[in-house]
Amino acid sequence: TSVVGSLLCSRKWTASNTCDFLKIFIVIVCSCLMTLIDTSVMYHQVRGQGIIKLYIFYNMLEVADKLFSSFGQDIFDALFWSSTHSSSNFVWMFVHLFIAIIYTWLHTILVLLQATTLNVAFNSHTQALLAIMMSNNFVELKGSVFKKFAKANLFQMSCSDVRERFHIFTLLTVVVVRNMMAVNWKFEHFVEMLPDLALVIVAEIIVDWLKHAFITKFNEIPAEVYQDFTITIAFDVVRSRDEKAFSDYSDQVSRRMGFAPIPLTIMLIRVVTQTFDFTITSVQLVFCELLVIV
Repeated sequence: TSVVGSLLCSRKWTASNTCDFLKIFIVIVCSCLMTLIDTSVMYHQVRGQGIIKLYIFYNMLEVADKLFSSFGQDIFDALFWSSTHSSSNFVWMFVHLFIAIIYTWLHTILVLLQATTLNVAFNSHTQALLAIMMSNNFVELKGSVFKKFAKANLFQMSCSDVRERFHIFTLLTVVVVRNMMAVNWKFEHFVEMLPDLALVIVAEIIVDWLKHAFITKFNEIPAEVYQDFTITIAFDVVRSRDEKAFSDYSDQVSRRMGFAPIPLTIMLIRVVTQTFDFTITSVQLVFCELLVIV
């Protein structure tokens, strides 16, 4: 029996249920802590910086995000182990839980800073910052295609590219929501943003495609190796369905790809709650106008 399971005294409480309970608890606590962060102040602080400084800052955030994701996996592993093994005591579980909450909160702030910096790049008049950020893709292409890669390294790079593409898509979603909220959800503004959004996504896809094409060509790796990568990820999903597994398929795949979904989820909750508050205010204004008309 696990520590949390013994606390809740639930019937047929499994280790997987304990992990899910801890995840939900961390999401709720960190979502409450994120209300202490004023996103408007953060936006204006970032916007007041120079272009080159923001470019360096964005690159530092990317590196820090990858390091935090790797470090966070170890933190959650320690938390899940101490909460699902009977040999562990309550003290270590609460210590690991406290560390996990602090880590998740800091990582969420980091991801929010990434979204804010990208939002500043989209709203800059010259959009020079956006062009500089997109040039990072070609720098990555230059630094990868002439290196020697084995299949294991290519698999790791493929997982990293999938994770990075999803991460960028999520950040762009936040940028769209924040900008649409600022203009009272005018569709014309979304049409104006659409070319820049498409440019960022298409550039990311093309650079990844060229990178993998040249790597497989120079290292004489057959294209069928990507089918093996798919089978490996599918095996992670199947293995997580074992009765003795204490995590679900999302944990296994996230670990394989170096993806930390919880901070990203909390950041989205923060953005959505702000949007919901804005929507409620708009409904109240419309209701007051109707009362005046009547």
